[in-house]
Parts: sequence; C-alpha cells; structure tokens
Amino acid sequence: MTQADFNAQNASSYTHEYSNFPYSLIQQHNFKDADDSIASLINAINSHKKQGNFEIASKLIAENANLLAQYTIDASIINTIEEEIRNAQVMVLQKHQCIYYDETEPEYCAVGDLWEGGL
Repeated sequence: MTQADFNAQNASSYTHEYSNFPYSLIQQHNFKDADDSIASLINAINSHKKQGNFEIASKLIAENANLLAQYTIDASIINTIEEEIRNAQVMVLQKHQCIYYDETEPEYCAVGDLWEGGL
C-alpha cells in the first residue's frame, strides 16, 4: 500500500487521541521564550543535567512544573499539534471540491469532485 493509498483510505476519519478537533476548538497554549524571570531556574536545571545530577534536575522540574509549563514543550504538546493539523487536513479534504481535467488521474478524489474529460 502506498502512502497515497493510505492517505485516501484514512482521509475520512478524525483521530482523537490528543485533541477533539473539529468538535471543539484547538487549545491555545501561549508558550513564552525564556526571560530573566525564569533564566536562573533553567540555568540551574541545565547545569545539573550537564553534571549528571539528573535526580536534582528532575526534582527542580517537578517542584516548578507550573512555572515551567509556559516555557517547555513536551511530546504530548507536539503530538496534539500534529493530530490537530492532520484533523484539519481531513476536514479540508471533506469540504473542498476539485475539478480535474483531461485524463490525468488525481492522487485523491473526494465525493463531489468533478472530472472533466475531453471528447
């Protein structure tokens, strides 16, 4: 099965492991760049990591999780963004209508698309 075949077969189904798009709005996270208010904590964590003191670094992260949440992106956030982009693509494929000309077969055709052939 090619990637195009896989995409065509799965283009009609939303996934909801991380998000509920399109049934609810995408969550905005409002991440921040590190600034003077957080720099000393981030530097301390990084310093402990470089020295191999992972338990101390982990403890600092756990103790300051709420404060660090605005400054860090983890795999869950990335997976949520990726899933929401994919679900937006599914929606677009379902909502748009394309017109195809000549005998060129498109990679993906949706119900409602038009195919204009020559005589």
